[in-house]
Amino acid sequence: MAARKPFWFPLLGLGFAVAGADKLFGQSGYRRLFRHLGLSEQAMRVVGVGEFAGGVLVASLAGRRLGGLLLTMASTAVLTSELRKGADQLALPRAGLLAAAVLAAALPTSRPAARTVATRRR
Repeated sequence: MAARKPFWFPLLGLGFAVAGADKLFGQSGYRRLFRHLGLSEQAMRVVGVGEFAGGVLVASLAGRRLGGLLLTMASTAVLTSELRKGADQLALPRAGLLAAAVLAAALPTSRPAARTVATRRR
C-alpha cells in the first residue's frame, strides 16, 4: 500500500504563489491595501517575490523548508504592518497563514515510506 502524500502543502503553495503574483503585477486591491498599511509599492513587490517563490517551493517536497521560511518572513512583515496599523480584521487571517508557513518550514520533509523500502533492500 502506497503512502498518501499530503495534499495541503501544494494547495498552500498555490495560494501563496497566486497572491504573490498578484502583488508582483501590481493588482489594484493589493496596491490599495499596502498604501493603507503605509507600505510602498516596492515593499509590495518584495513581499510578492517572497510569496511567489515561497509558494512554489512549499509545493515541492525538496523545497518545502526553504519555502516555508520565505513565507514566514513575508507573512511576518505584513502581519507586523497590519498590527501596527490596527487592522485586526486583516491580521487574524494573516496569522493563520503565518502559522501554516511556520508548519511547512518545521515539518520533516523525509518520506518514511521511502526509508522503509531502502531499509528492506539491505
